[in-house]
Amino acid sequence: MKYAALLLLSLPALAQDSPAFPRFSITAGAYNADFSTDVRVDPLGTDINLERDLALERSPRLNDLNVRWRPFARHELAASYLSASRDGSAVINRDFRFNGQVYPVNATATTSLDTKKWEATYTYWLQRSSRSGFGLMIGAAELSFDSSVSAQTPTVGVTVSGSANTKVPVALGGAQLRVALTNRVIAEASAAALPRVKFDVYSGRATSANARIEFRVVSNLGVGVAYNYFNIDGTVTDPSFGGRLKMTVKGGEGFVRLAF
Repeated sequence: MKYAALLLLSLPALAQDSPAFPRFSITAGAYNADFSTDVRVDPLGTDINLERDLALERSPRLNDLNVRWRPFARHELAASYLSASRDGSAVINRDFRFNGQVYPVNATATTSLDTKKWEATYTYWLQRSSRSGFGLMIGAAELSFDSSVSAQTPTVGVTVSGSANTKVPVALGGAQLRVALTNRVIAEASAAALPRVKFDVYSGRATSANARIEFRVVSNLGVGVAYNYFNIDGTVTDPSFGGRLKMTVKGGEGFVRLAF
């Protein structure tokens, strides 16, 4: 670690031209996000909330990785990836249908859901100085859902199980603001939205927002906190899912950033 820190501090060729606008940065973060997931799998399926009805874990640890590259003064590219794996077990208090299977009341259901999100954005900084900027942003995201539900009845020992998976592409447009409050403290905010439109297998709307503040420990290393919000609400026509999906993910995050 000592030699790595010395290396980061001794790279004049990669020196930043602005504390708020490094040429390249990598950010790693983690937080216990607050999930709310409403689904209806297959057209005849039952509307269920996975956290309320099936006791799916509401606040799992979520890992977040983000890379930014600014090849020109007013142009910035970014890519991010996050993932969460959740499980739950509960006694069903009503019959419901999930992907062609009927799950009876009083059965014990075990549920798992793996969620992954990839996002890529481009920002054009309409206004940019050495200490602040305002930019317009466009981007695309893909969400991957892989779920399974199995249930066992308490009396006759019958097990019912089913699974569903889908990938949902989402396009977003919005804006972001970035300000260097001091040479060591940088504040950022962004918001993006997709109006209710049809995009590939997904028809609905999406909203994303983020606010963060970062303290530069040294010129190339920062630590900070952020608050993230993401919501999608619509229908999916993927044959392996074919139903309704509404998900909200929000929560505070701690992160570390290397910037050059």
